[in-house]
Amino acid sequence: MYFIIAGVVIALACTVITVRTLVSYSDIRLPGKLVIGFMVAYGWFAPFIIAGVKKYALLSSEIYNLFAPVSYFLFGTAFLLFSLLLFRDVLWYLLYGIVRIFDRTNWVLNPKNLNVLGKVNLITVGLTIVLAAYAFYEGVKEPEIRDIYITSNRIHKNVTMLQLTDLHINRTTSVDDIDKLVNRVNSLRPDFIVLTGDIVDDKVDVLTAQTNALAKLKAPYGVYISFGNHELYNGIASWQKRFEEMGFHLLFNKGLPVGDTNIYLAGIPDSHTASMSPMLNVNFYKALKGSKKTQYKVLMSHTPDFVDYLSSRIIDLQLSGHTHGGQIFPFHLLVKKANKYLAGLYDVRGLKLYVSRGVGSWGPPMRLFAPAEITLISLLPED
Repeated sequence: MYFIIAGVVIALACTVITVRTLVSYSDIRLPGKLVIGFMVAYGWFAPFIIAGVKKYALLSSEIYNLFAPVSYFLFGTAFLLFSLLLFRDVLWYLLYGIVRIFDRTNWVLNPKNLNVLGKVNLITVGLTIVLAAYAFYEGVKEPEIRDIYITSNRIHKNVTMLQLTDLHINRTTSVDDIDKLVNRVNSLRPDFIVLTGDIVDDKVDVLTAQTNALAKLKAPYGVYISFGNHELYNGIASWQKRFEEMGFHLLFNKGLPVGDTNIYLAGIPDSHTASMSPMLNVNFYKALKGSKKTQYKVLMSHTPDFVDYLSSRIIDLQLSGHTHGGQIFPFHLLVKKANKYLAGLYDVRGLKLYVSRGVGSWGPPMRLFAPAEITLISLLPED
């Protein structure tokens, strides 16, 4: 409840600031101001509107599948517009302050010059539209293949491990898109596949076609999955059963040796969400119970900051997602602050951590300076 209240307050504040900046000091007529105000307000409140429409089934599935992405796109656009306005005004006032040191009569650069303000507002809106279009393109295009190479004396032979994370499959997700992803992954011929949470973002009963398509993922040593926060939001017991029906190895406080590779793969549920309920505790020691000291140990943890509780004496490599690499700049700054590790390969006290930017998106079908990825990790013996 507190998160909802905080979200409403933030949405309202951002709406007021944006609308006031764009129309309060302009000669735009009232109908135009009302249209701008409505579009900005709808963008900021879109997540709440979508949630209400989804909860009460106010639209048919066909209409909802169009309504939700469009509404989320407007939300992402509203966020970009607000960010650009804020960044612009900070720079503008700084520049004007510097100019006033040398010329106190300068009116052209004064932020209160309504003629200049109107033109700058148009430029800002135009730039927002361009960035939003580019972010949409980045959000829907095929993920890039990212190759990572890790060596260890505990690895006895070359092994390729493919990581998928944060697909956020929901009722609007196209089955064709999942088929394309699955075919692409299978064509890379990894030895085994790991899915590190937030694979789904909806209830089991509305994702039958999508999960049937995802179940076609194949690898010689199997497909392994650990839960993120969105699996826990959407019915943990039902998703546990469904993933097992799909033939995936669910690692929920559990670990398994991977074929004849001398690799031990362990998984825990999302540590942030699990801490909210005694029924969903993280039991790291249980996950490692069957491992041997000589094995190369890989931990699947949806949230990257769990690495701070670990030691290189216990775990060699942690695989995470959750952050989406920030998804839409400048949200990167807040995501990094909240999670400490944003994206890429880190060395944490001798322990390797890889944080994938993920395949899908949450909310807006947009990515800006955080391209989606399929991660192909080559585990190699040391020479």
